[in-house]
Amino acid sequence: MADKAPEESGSSSAEPAEALAALVAKLRAELTGVRTAMRNRAVIEQAKGVLVERLGVTPDQGFDQLVRLSQRTNIKLIEVAAAIVGTTSPDPNAPDVVNLIDDELRQHVALARGKKPEKPDSSVVLPQARKRASRTPEVEALQSQHQLLSARIAAARSYDEICDVLGTAPTAWPAPTAVLLTLLDPDGAQRGVGTFGVAGEVRTQWSRIPPDPGLPLVVAAQDVETLWLAPEPDTRRRFPVLGQPPFGGETLLASPLISGERVIGGILMTWAEALPEAEELRRYVAALLEPVGRQVDTLIRDEIASAWFNVAGEDSGQAAPAQVWLPTVVDALHDPAALLSPVQEEGQVVDFRVEYANGLARQIFSGARVDPDEATLLAAYPALGSSTLLPEFARVLQDGQPRRLDGLRADPRTDGVPGPQTLSVHVVRLWDRVFAVWRVATEADLLYDQLLQAERIAGIGSFCWELRDPEPRCSPELVALFHRGQGGREPARDGSRIPVAELAASVHPDDLLAVQDAVRRTIVEGKQLLAEVRGAGRVNGRRLRLTAEPIHDDTGNVTAVRGTVQDVTEERAIEARLRRAEEALAAQRHRLADERRAAEALQKALLPTDPELGHLEGVEICGRCRSPERVGTIDGDWFDATPVGPDGSSILVLGDVDERGLSSMTTAARLRYAVRAYAMLDMPPGDILTAVNTMLCQMETEHTACLIVARYNPQTRELRWAAAGQVAPIRYAADGRGEVLSGPLGLPLGEVDQMRYTDTAVTLAPGDRVLFYTGGNAGVPRTRSDRRRGGGLELVRRAGETIDMSNFDAVVDHLMTVLNVPEDEDVCAMLVHVP
Repeated sequence: MADKAPEESGSSSAEPAEALAALVAKLRAELTGVRTAMRNRAVIEQAKGVLVERLGVTPDQGFDQLVRLSQRTNIKLIEVAAAIVGTTSPDPNAPDVVNLIDDELRQHVALARGKKPEKPDSSVVLPQARKRASRTPEVEALQSQHQLLSARIAAARSYDEICDVLGTAPTAWPAPTAVLLTLLDPDGAQRGVGTFGVAGEVRTQWSRIPPDPGLPLVVAAQDVETLWLAPEPDTRRRFPVLGQPPFGGETLLASPLISGERVIGGILMTWAEALPEAEELRRYVAALLEPVGRQVDTLIRDEIASAWFNVAGEDSGQAAPAQVWLPTVVDALHDPAALLSPVQEEGQVVDFRVEYANGLARQIFSGARVDPDEATLLAAYPALGSSTLLPEFARVLQDGQPRRLDGLRADPRTDGVPGPQTLSVHVVRLWDRVFAVWRVATEADLLYDQLLQAERIAGIGSFCWELRDPEPRCSPELVALFHRGQGGREPARDGSRIPVAELAASVHPDDLLAVQDAVRRTIVEGKQLLAEVRGAGRVNGRRLRLTAEPIHDDTGNVTAVRGTVQDVTEERAIEARLRRAEEALAAQRHRLADERRAAEALQKALLPTDPELGHLEGVEICGRCRSPERVGTIDGDWFDATPVGPDGSSILVLGDVDERGLSSMTTAARLRYAVRAYAMLDMPPGDILTAVNTMLCQMETEHTACLIVARYNPQTRELRWAAAGQVAPIRYAADGRGEVLSGPLGLPLGEVDQMRYTDTAVTLAPGDRVLFYTGGNAGVPRTRSDRRRGGGLELVRRAGETIDMSNFDAVVDHLMTVLNVPEDEDVCAMLVHVP
């Protein structure tokens, strides 16, 4: 007895658990029955309606006949009702509607009324009988089951109930082993929302089905096509995932769920056994997808409506749907946000209607004089909306790719905003709508952007170091400067803080002690920091200027340091180049000064002195060369007069070498002595120029020269002259009348080799004067009165009428005035007087 006590005790303790399990099973069965009855009620009501309309009986009489027929045939009431409703369902292949009521049922109704059963009208019965005969029992069973399942699907109140209806199908076609119902997300993935059978494994393992082309559901949704698949080798190669549970089996159906013209999700059904190859069976199974799509769309709309009007779910006492968080989140945002639904005309999106907006967005709509409850995108932003927002929002709705639009400008003249606005808009697709969050830039935002641009342009970064923090807070430009390095590239960086150790490592070791001492004086003594250091590490080869100031609290203690860091590498490089240029310029000045002194000395050596000019027989010579003081250089101008030959003749020379400086004066010296040498050989002026030209072309190829050579014989008073690129001499009579001596003017010396020059002879009268000169624009008049008088050359010719030709200085001054001689140009003149 003692040994049996424990067993008895154990069985008694197990009885409450068994009783509880039995009670739970009973309640679950009753709940399932109630749900099934609610789903079947629609079919029964439809069958009662058929009997009432066709037989003219009351609804109670119709229901009594359904019950009596079910009992007599030993068929469930719902199946009898489905059979009656199925006989009125259209055959997909038949153009007309089959309206056939079972004759036996008609007779039962007639007997219940106490009437003799009427003989069916052959005109009506025969066509109906023929149509009934054309429909096989299998087809009628499928039509009945289609009607029953459609009614059950329409009565379903959740995605799982829809899957249960499809999974618990009657025996007209095999029940599937797995049913999976999905909703299409904006990114193309699918989210499992309802399952039956072993499909729960998929929902557990794959909360979101990625848009993988190896999945039948993905292909069906993308191609909008219903797929019937069998585990054949070619199918497994296309969809390798078919071999994985629960996809393993003999037959698989993958189809998109369509509402209107939109794909809203997908459905996957698998059978462990191969379905019969009957076309009718597959057609009626695929026909169930239409009511499934309609009901899924209804459930989605119910969830959205519940999200707006039952945010917390307190009215129903149940948890709110998955989308109920949206209004709460939208209202909690610190920026204007709104959910917008498209407004379409002829298939095109023409506007977006504001379906829900938070308080900030409603304020913006009110500021734009738009009713927040009737606001649209184009009403709030007419110009900006039509040009930018509407096209971009439509693209988001089409391709599902989020977009961020920055730097948008709203003009008060065209968009109705109270003032100019700079907007940043972030928009995403949400179901068949778009969700937009935008931000209106404040004055502080604009100033911040302006400050960042100024830092970038000036190459300056700023920082603020709270002494209680281990790292200073740096501006983006300072972080970019720190990471830019030698190559000028900016690698990816995180955050806006740089550790102090890394900052210290960026200072050249030779400058680190000085920087640390300056930082110590700033923190401890409160002094400003100004230092320039060489970079190391990341900023090796750069030069940085540090400027900082301390921040004090109320007690005078330093609590923070803020300042700037400027990259002055280019500035220092420019300064170095400028110093080298200044040094080179100073050296150039010294060299030019030396050359000027040498050129002046050489010019003084070349020009004859007054005693030398006074020793010429039968002629008086005056000469002058003016060197410009402002330019500081010496031109290659010179004149010469020297006696040659036993007859007392004199050689007269006036020349001008191109360019300036010592080089031109050196060439002038060579020409001077060459002319003297050729003159001593008693060569006429034309031959002298020919010989000097040959010498210059062969020995002084970098220079050219204008030269006039004349030979005066005091005995015959004959002046024989030749010119190379020089202006013709001017002869003044004793009474002041002047004339330009006619004669050939050859090319300047050094231009063309083998050039031949010829002489021109003129006999001078006592008292005549001949003027040789260089420089100026002889043919260009200075003023309007000069133009009326014939230009500069004419004024020179008539100089004897206005000035005293015996005053050589007055002649030279007049010459420079009428010839427009620039201040930076040399002038050389020589006046020959026959006493």
